[in-house]
Amino acid sequence: MEQPPGFEVAGKEMWVMQLMKSIYSMRQASRRWNETFHQAVIKFGFKRVPCEWCIYVRNSPSGTVMFVVHIDDIFLISNPPSENGRFREQLKSKWDISDLGPIKFALGIAVERSTDTISLSQTAFIDCILEQFGQIDAHPVDTPMVAGLQLRRPDKSIPTPPEVTEWREQTPYRELVGSLNYIAVATCPDIAYAVGQLASFLDCYLQDHWTTAVRVLHYLKGTKTLSLVLGGTCAPSLLGYSDTDFANCKDTSQSISGYCYSLGSGIISW
Repeated sequence: MEQPPGFEVAGKEMWVMQLMKSIYSMRQASRRWNETFHQAVIKFGFKRVPCEWCIYVRNSPSGTVMFVVHIDDIFLISNPPSENGRFREQLKSKWDISDLGPIKFALGIAVERSTDTISLSQTAFIDCILEQFGQIDAHPVDTPMVAGLQLRRPDKSIPTPPEVTEWREQTPYRELVGSLNYIAVATCPDIAYAVGQLASFLDCYLQDHWTTAVRVLHYLKGTKTLSLVLGGTCAPSLLGYSDTDFANCKDTSQSISGYCYSLGSGIISW
């Protein structure tokens, strides 16, 4: 690290410091924190889920604890509830922590609880991107994509006109598709197909692609208060559906497939 202003050593102003530990906001800090946290919870008896490294589980004679970590935010569930308190005390033995109680909002996702269900929605996040992309006063539409619409890639053997290149540089298509993708992955399987199609044109988008992406925003405006509901009174049986549209892509003649899985009455993967 370069010597901080005002703390240079006389005659060694061009020398650098060797750090003995990580400092907040450095490039290596996130990695070092993750390693430190992982080593601590492993000593607490937790095991990392092999297919999802941000989920940890501990099974012990006193009960089961599962938590999800996002940087330094932890979302925790246990059976019996007393295991929550045990884990919190273990964390307090290592770091100063804040207990914010039952989760209500995290990473742009609102969480609501009832007796048998948990509902996830992104109303506030959708409002933010409506404002960001100038669609706050747009009229809602009933579907995220026009039925039967076939988006095509432009012919790359034909040089791109300068006005098209300039339009691409000024149009935040990638930013919009990225925002839509987060919504599709988190809580809205109903826009997953449209977003998947739009994401395949990030290097060659034209006005038709932009108009289609904006339409998805208009659809979200009309459905932003809908929630993804997990739980309920149905038995928690795993049920899956899949389908494919044979050779649907006009550019590659490849098939387009889709799937969804539910556990009880709530869809959990799509």
